[in-house]
Amino acid sequence: MHICYGDKNHIRIPEEAAFWKRQESEHTVVIREIVPDLEQRYVEQLIEYQGIFNAVEATIVQYFSRLNRTCYMMNAETIDTIVNLIDQTAAKSQAFVEFLTNMVINSTAVQNNPVAPVVINHIIRESKYYIGIANAYITQVAYS
Repeated sequence: MHICYGDKNHIRIPEEAAFWKRQESEHTVVIREIVPDLEQRYVEQLIEYQGIFNAVEATIVQYFSRLNRTCYMMNAETIDTIVNLIDQTAAKSQAFVEFLTNMVINSTAVQNNPVAPVVINHIIRESKYYIGIANAYITQVAYS
């Protein structure tokens, strides 16, 4: 997402957040599939992240539906709610990045699978991309 939509940024960012939470949820499945012998503690944590990302996506979709019913009327309270929601999604993505980085370093199953580190590092970059988008939006709102 480019931060060039003016007043529409407040509408675009929840859409973007929902998309990235869906992506991150799917990424937890991809990792479990490409590393079938992944240590149980990492499998359990990936399943937990999948649930978190699904729940966050559902919350965003629900909030977006409420925005739709108001014809996307923006006021300071609505914008604050969106900023807080986006800040929370970025924090969850950051925690996921830290978890994945730790897994790449410490998982024997990942280290013994030549494809896994490549895929997981790609997933990390994608989550960092979302974090950048979220932070750019938050900064833009703070300075406008």
